[in-house]
Amino acid sequence: MRLHSLISLLLLSLTIIPKARTGLIPGQKQCILLKGVCKDHACIGTEDTIGICNEEKKCCRKWWILNPYPTPVPKSKSP
Repeated sequence: MRLHSLISLLLLSLTIIPKARTGLIPGQKQCILLKGVCKDHACIGTEDTIGICNEEKKCCRKWWILNPYPTPVPKSKSP
């Protein structure tokens, strides 16, 4: 009886506790929030660099003259 209740408690706790998820790098998260895309090394001609995803990738977003939207300036570099 004791083993049965212990197994039931274990299975119940495994279903209640959420699984751990890996998060995004802060630079990538900021890039996604700004509707940008992380690209290797540089952006193309119709895109503007709006941030840095990591040491190798830049955050790029297409710029449009007819439909502009503001880009917030980051206050500091992410670690």
